[in-house]
Amino acid sequence: MRRRAQTTDEFEVRGVAERLAPYRVSLSDPLSRREVVDDDLAKKAVTLLKLMPRNQPRETVEDLLSPNDPLRGRRAVDALIDAALATEDERGRLRRIA
Repeated sequence: MRRRAQTTDEFEVRGVAERLAPYRVSLSDPLSRREVVDDDLAKKAVTLLKLMPRNQPRETVEDLLSPNDPLRGRRAVDALIDAALATEDERGRLRRIA
């Protein structure tokens, strides 16, 4: 039966940066680029706010708009707020304007 060596071998890896150079990815600033909002989804959000009872939780509206893609629903609700078609109170409830 062989025993393992008591010391570990040290090794050095060279040239990693040069090998990874072709894979450079440009870093983007998430705040500087505009998010693309689906106009159809924003129209559905307006319709939902018209038909639903007042003061719906934001999460409920987002989930109804896009149940499989929460980020897409969030963007649609943000677009409504930015367009001054809805407001959000401190409790996270939405209210339609006009």
